[in-house]
Amino acid sequence: MLKPKTLLIIAGAFWAIAGLNIALIGLRCALQLHQWWIYLAAIPVFLVFRYAVFGPVSHRYARRLLSFSDERIALWKMFSLQGYLVMAFMIALGVTLRVEHLVPTWSIAFFYLGLGLALIMASWIYAQEFREL
Repeated sequence: MLKPKTLLIIAGAFWAIAGLNIALIGLRCALQLHQWWIYLAAIPVFLVFRYAVFGPVSHRYARRLLSFSDERIALWKMFSLQGYLVMAFMIALGVTLRVEHLVPTWSIAFFYLGLGLALIMASWIYAQEFREL
């Protein structure tokens, strides 16, 4: 059982680590292909996911953690059931697309690079919420 402030830090670290792993997969694919346009193509992916998806979701989850009235909260309450289901689906889809080679490497490169960087940046929202306490 943890305090909400502690869960903010853990959630931020969780998002940052996940983002780093995804960005590294994208970077490895990009480095294999030696195509400069992949880095440019990652920019719109980053912008969409950072500002339209992960930014709002991070704010919502940070506020959710801080709204718990209990002094101590179970670690598994860091995300909602819907959040865990979305993560499981996204992970399963990403692994399936890569392992089964259902999409070309160049699409994984720019998409994962932008997606991973957006996750890393969204993790800072938790740190900002922590500092504002």
